[in-house]
Amino acid sequence: MLLKTRKAKISHRGVYLQDKILQETVFQPGTHFKYLIDQKAKKIIILGSEIETNNTVSRRQLKEGIKPVIDIRNKEALSTFQGCDYLQVEIFGELVVVQGYVDAKSTPLQKMKRAVDKVCGLKRKVTDITDILTVKKKNEILLSRKSFRKASGLIGYEQLELDLFGENESLTSSSNAYLSPSLSNLEIPLQISSLFSGGGVMDLSFLEAGFDVVFALEMDEDAVATYRHNIGSHIVQGDITKIDKSRIVKAPIMIGGSPCQGLSNSNRNTNFLDNPNNLLLKHYIDSIKNNENCKVFVLENVPRILTAGEGQFKEEIYSALSDFEITSGILSSADMGSAQARERAIFIGSKIGKIDLPAPHLKREEYKTVREAFEGLHDGIPNQLDVSKPKKETLERMSAVPPGGNVFNIPEHIRPKGQHSDMYKRLCV
Repeated sequence: MLLKTRKAKISHRGVYLQDKILQETVFQPGTHFKYLIDQKAKKIIILGSEIETNNTVSRRQLKEGIKPVIDIRNKEALSTFQGCDYLQVEIFGELVVVQGYVDAKSTPLQKMKRAVDKVCGLKRKVTDITDILTVKKKNEILLSRKSFRKASGLIGYEQLELDLFGENESLTSSSNAYLSPSLSNLEIPLQISSLFSGGGVMDLSFLEAGFDVVFALEMDEDAVATYRHNIGSHIVQGDITKIDKSRIVKAPIMIGGSPCQGLSNSNRNTNFLDNPNNLLLKHYIDSIKNNENCKVFVLENVPRILTAGEGQFKEEIYSALSDFEITSGILSSADMGSAQARERAIFIGSKIGKIDLPAPHLKREEYKTVREAFEGLHDGIPNQLDVSKPKKETLERMSAVPPGGNVFNIPEHIRPKGQHSDMYKRLCV
């Protein structure tokens, strides 16, 4: 859970982070920490550690109490932040992320514009977009455990101090930070290849949790256009059954939610993965197996994949990816704060130590309602007025369904032929 986002100023002595909010994290005085580095990703991620030889969280005694202090002295980190005007620190319950930013007004282009305006006596009436976007990300730094061990004794290095400041601090929570406890053993770049990416909802969650999606693959043209608009141009439109597999970036983390229709129990005497209806899932598994760099994978699918064939389907997946330590189970979006009781089966495979599924963020009595989710909606929101006009027969069916009900509440004489519990499902408000 994201507890706080704040700015930090840069000094030339090292990384020195103190904040009272750290008292609500794993970074308690006397505990230990490590950090990860990836030169390409350029982002510091500081993690708790149970290894006593790692750095120790110190304490600072103040009038109002004790503040935990994270002190990192590393010449490589210092050089990475050169050219930044300030740093931004995100404090989670299990990790701290540090990013470098540059004020766009301090760039050479902006300085030149202001100098020309001064010489020419110009007063611009039109605001340049670069004046509106006054801040842009300069670089990020990610320190590895290997670099951490190397740097832990280098006391002689200059120290870059991160004293938190700023009046515009914010306290926020994020259901997408649930993967952060899994980072405690991570020794790999946080780079992801995404398959069956759709419009990017799953990818967005990983991005918000601090990962970098470097490749995405999706067949649907409209979904690809949506992904490019909202997330990035690294997505490729293509069919996984036909695409040259060399185009799939061999990132250390792979994620995907492959379609899967062959779940009939009649399959129990044959292999589910050989069912033509499960061809896409097999291609996802093969992509993982063909990626020698893959250390972690996440597979999302329908809950029945765990029970089909009395568990045979699940066992086939475990067997096909037996070199991974796999955790699986069912997660509900309502448990994570969504106003929708949507359940999905999740498989997490790891070669770097077992990664548990996240615990629910909310108790059942704390679930968010549809009424709460709709608060603040107005006609100015994009697509808010884009609605379809249902047929008279559809309206009659819908009117027969009470809150929490479904297709089986509709009178038989107007009930549709195709029937399952999610049809005509009405949410509770």
